[in-house]
Amino acid sequence: MKTLNLTLVAAIVALSLPALTTSASAYQCKRISTQVKVHAPTKAASQAQSKKSWTIKVKNSRGLAWSVWNIAKSKKVNCAKAGQRWVCIAKAKPCKYVVG
Repeated sequence: MKTLNLTLVAAIVALSLPALTTSASAYQCKRISTQVKVHAPTKAASQAQSKKSWTIKVKNSRGLAWSVWNIAKSKKVNCAKAGQRWVCIAKAKPCKYVVG
């Protein structure tokens, strides 16, 4: 009985492997980071606007596929108070999703 179960499991795994390996996917990333600087009244607003501005800048320079902040590599948002406002710099390497 155990031999039959192991044979069944091996057959299921063997049938599943081609489906798992034929549609490989990955991210392709640029080597150079894109950076934007934003001023806003609050830190939260400056952080959010800097990410949005990064997306817009990358979309305009590299295209929509590269402009997704969530899949960018080496993401950083550094903020500092400047008088009554906040300044945030968003910096990341643009990436795009590729199917191979």
